[in-house]
Amino acid sequence: MKLRSNSFFSRGVLIAIAVVVALLAVQSVRLGREVLFRLDGLSTAATDSLQWTLSQAEIEHLKLENAVLAAETVEDLAQVRRKFDILFSRIMTIRESRTFAPVRNAPDNAGIMPRVQQRIDYLITYIDGPDEALLFGLPRVSEILEENRTDLRNLALAGLTEHARASEEKRLNFFDLLSRLAIVVLALLVALTMTTLMMGRLYQRGKRLAERTREAVARMRAMVTSSLDAILVVDSDGKIQEFNGAAEAIFGYSRAEATGANMADLIVPDHLREAHAEGMERFRTSGQETVIGKGRIQLEAKRKSGEVFPVELSITASKPAEDGEEGETVFVSYLRDISDRIAAERELRNARDKALAGERAKAELLTVMSHEMRTPLTGVLGAVDLLCDSGLSAEQSGYVTMIRQSGDRLMGHVNDVLQLSNLESSVDNENRRIFDLAKLVGELVKSQQPAARQAGNELSWSCNLGPTNNVLGRPLAVQRVLQKILQNAVDFTRDGAVAVEVQRLGSSDRVEISIADTGKGIAEDDLDRIFEDFIRLDASYSRSSEGTGLGLAITRRTVEAMGGDISCESELGEGSLFTISLPLPASGQSASNTTASAAPAAAADTHDAVQKEPQAAASVAEQQDPQALDILVVEDNEINRILVEKMLRNLGHRVTLAPGGAEGVAAARDRDFNLIFMDISMPGVDGIEATRQIRNGHLADGVDIVALTAHVAPQDHARILAAGMAEVVTKPVHKSTLADVIDRRATLPLVRSRRPVAKSMPTTKLTAAAQTPEPAPAAARELSDIEQFFDALGRDRGVEFLAEYKGDMEQLLADLHSCEDLSDPLRAEAHRLAGSAAVLGFGALRHALLDIENADGNGGTDLMRLQAEWDEAQGEITSHLAA
Repeated sequence: MKLRSNSFFSRGVLIAIAVVVALLAVQSVRLGREVLFRLDGLSTAATDSLQWTLSQAEIEHLKLENAVLAAETVEDLAQVRRKFDILFSRIMTIRESRTFAPVRNAPDNAGIMPRVQQRIDYLITYIDGPDEALLFGLPRVSEILEENRTDLRNLALAGLTEHARASEEKRLNFFDLLSRLAIVVLALLVALTMTTLMMGRLYQRGKRLAERTREAVARMRAMVTSSLDAILVVDSDGKIQEFNGAAEAIFGYSRAEATGANMADLIVPDHLREAHAEGMERFRTSGQETVIGKGRIQLEAKRKSGEVFPVELSITASKPAEDGEEGETVFVSYLRDISDRIAAERELRNARDKALAGERAKAELLTVMSHEMRTPLTGVLGAVDLLCDSGLSAEQSGYVTMIRQSGDRLMGHVNDVLQLSNLESSVDNENRRIFDLAKLVGELVKSQQPAARQAGNELSWSCNLGPTNNVLGRPLAVQRVLQKILQNAVDFTRDGAVAVEVQRLGSSDRVEISIADTGKGIAEDDLDRIFEDFIRLDASYSRSSEGTGLGLAITRRTVEAMGGDISCESELGEGSLFTISLPLPASGQSASNTTASAAPAAAADTHDAVQKEPQAAASVAEQQDPQALDILVVEDNEINRILVEKMLRNLGHRVTLAPGGAEGVAAARDRDFNLIFMDISMPGVDGIEATRQIRNGHLADGVDIVALTAHVAPQDHARILAAGMAEVVTKPVHKSTLADVIDRRATLPLVRSRRPVAKSMPTTKLTAAAQTPEPAPAAARELSDIEQFFDALGRDRGVEFLAEYKGDMEQLLADLHSCEDLSDPLRAEAHRLAGSAAVLGFGALRHALLDIENADGNGGTDLMRLQAEWDEAQGEITSHLAA
């Protein structure tokens, strides 16, 4: 009875203390929130804004006075009006804002604002009047401003007085609040101390009670500790003592069947019984634990049906002996059937593997498709280049220009999709290096100046990077990001301003780049969408810009791949502000010579040359008397080979053609060249292997090898350059590109080598072109694809090519009909003929050939389709051969 009475008394005291603690805690929280609220109010005090605005008003007044004094002509009046508008906005803020009411209503200031407003209203008659009246009244304006200066100064001093009064009042109130909070906190500490003492007393009492019941609940505690799903209690001899309902459901034995049986015989699989017996014996003799007490482990168990399945197992040894008393050791086992989890994990792994394989397949598909699109585009745009030099009429020149622009736009779309795929696959092969960020931004801004001037925009930039402008990062990626944002700002701004600001955030490694414009702006609802894939805010038929909607999506992924972030603030009709934050640590070393120029090519130029520094040798363009150069072109696609030859001949050079890598190596061995253009994807010896052979054999020491390829992936370019090539030029290639590469890469004209050209190589496969360009034929009518081909190359060469192409196709069909399986040479031949079919205008034939190239087995129905498409194309080819 006494124990119960003491328990009730202790419980009442504890409840009372708990109530007091709760009340004090609530009061302390309330006061704390009030303290935080007042601290927040102090941090954003309106008096700061008040004093700043009054000071700014005085400064803007002085600026207006200076502008009035400096104005001498009508052109200077715009500056005067602009400064007046700024001052007027400051005065209106002081007159109308409630923040400035204490200053305006002070007895000493009662007459200041009316006088200031009266003078401002009087000045408006000059400011809004004609230029001649304002120019004539400038002396009077200056007098009025001088009178107004004293009142504004007095108003600013009154603001200081009001600021001091308000600060003192807040300080006193805040001190009172802190005092009350201190009292509450002290009381709370006292209450908590009493609660702690009471809890300690109750703990000692509970401990004494727990000791009385410990032995009774020891075995149950072990079972609860190990309990998951199925519970088995096994003695030291391996006999089952307890077998719960979950164990019955999992293993298929009833409790009666399992109790007393040997656990190993019931649930341990045959292949694990020997290890189980050894472990039990080791525990009994030495106490060494292998599975017991090791937490959750994964093993296998066996059902009554004989099925072996995975389980998660946890075993605890319960030793109830205390104080030297003997007791039986039992093992409490918990088992969980994880068959479903293992199956789900297997499915997840398979799904992951399939997803990864799909991503790899998508990346490979985009790479292949990019190559396959660029190969015919090379022929199309190359033919366009040749047509430009063929004496076209004005109307025809317009059509050719439209073809070029459409082709370049198509190439830009191909590049966007491929770059997006690379970013999604985390493909980033550009190494970090040191570069001059200020120089990169400056050249980028300089490259956009013509477009900005054409749109009536003022384009400016500033840079504050601290002691050095050299940073460590990925210059090409930074350039792409800034170029896209800056180009958008210029494109969507008319008669406004675009500003670029670069600054380092304190002493950190992060650099913040802001690009602001006064253009159309972006609606608030669209700000979260602009960085998504294929999003165009203006998708109407009357939109003013072209594109796929991938630009900003690629930009965001590129920034995130560099460890940065990008954000946009905008107001419709006012302009936009893009902010890019990138980790670009400052570097004391000088910028690398291999940093890419930040001045991008024109928007239509899509051949994306990966450029390095020119060699020390003087370029051809520097010679007083330029001479024809000996140039080797290694290209497996005959149409591309002929077009490149035609361009180089028109530039006045001697050209040697090789249809494959092996022939290119042989040509380099037999004679000297000033420059070598090398295709990459070729059957047999590809361009990379051919380059290695030329370099390792010292066949063209001091001569640059330039890659001509449709591969645009960064990893491909890195692999190409690592093979020993000086530069990568991406197809389609233009004559201007070839001329630029020759100027930068070609060595000085050589004395013709005494080594003869290999006579064993057939002239149709390896020929030297004459130095004198062929006369360009005039186009007098619209031509079919084959007629344009004849017009570009000359009828004789065109007929020769068509006859050879016809024979090659017939031979391929004969080989396909007779073969059992598609061999690699047949696939390569189908690929080669597909490229030529695209240039000749046989699109369906090209797709049929590509299907043969990628088909399994002997092609099946694809061969029938190829035969049908060839029968149709053969009729047109035959008609041109017979003409």
